[in-house]
Amino acid sequence: MSAYWKWLIKSAPILGFALLMLASTVTPREARSNVEAWLIYFGIEDAPLWLVEKSIDTWIFWIAFAGVGAWGAHLYLRPNIVRGKLSVLICEGEPWAQVDPELDRWQAAQTERSWYRYRIALVNSGDSTLRNVEVKLASIEKQPQNFHLKGSHLKLRDDRAGTTNFNVYPTKDPQWRDATFVDIFSFCVGPAGCTFLRLTTLQEDTNLYIPVDSYDVRIIATSESGEMAIADVALIPHPGQMPDFRLLNAQSFPGR
Repeated sequence: MSAYWKWLIKSAPILGFALLMLASTVTPREARSNVEAWLIYFGIEDAPLWLVEKSIDTWIFWIAFAGVGAWGAHLYLRPNIVRGKLSVLICEGEPWAQVDPELDRWQAAQTERSWYRYRIALVNSGDSTLRNVEVKLASIEKQPQNFHLKGSHLKLRDDRAGTTNFNVYPTKDPQWRDATFVDIFSFCVGPAGCTFLRLTTLQEDTNLYIPVDSYDVRIIATSESGEMAIADVALIPHPGQMPDFRLLNAQSFPGR
């Protein structure tokens, strides 16, 4: 069962409490209290006297209100959120942002271009291997013209075989250099200050160049066991300098 369905099922009591609050404020027919009217509506004619007094509406509303607050706090306050083993990390310097002399070396020699790569690291904080992990581009804002790579697999660092499923082994290095690295953007500096970006996907149309601009990108990584990591990252250009690549938000969800 996916993490989203687990959260929906666990949130069902909140919906029940909300319906109780609603029922205590409206009535389907005339009666001494809204609660009595609903009991009669469902065929319960001989309800106890304390359950049909007008004051019971107020009691039911505030009891349900307290239930929504208590259960919502139990589910959604940060200390109670269960995180998964798979997470996303970005740091400064190599190997997160790296000059790449191997990328299009022949083309670079012909055109005097220099290439840089921006990467994320997939960190496995558990003790067992996460198998068949996929990393895809979920969205990109603001979207460049003629851009059709949303949903594409992103490229592993130094991967030339077009791998879409791979294993992420437990991360032991305190500096995370043994994590699994995935390329997101290539940044090119050409002659006369000409610059452009390329999204490093496994789709055939990998030569789709996009202008250097501010982009907010969402990346989703999932394993066969349902472990999920969602990362919101931003590419921020600076005139005359390499763009910044920042992690805005990261979420981690446990699997089965």
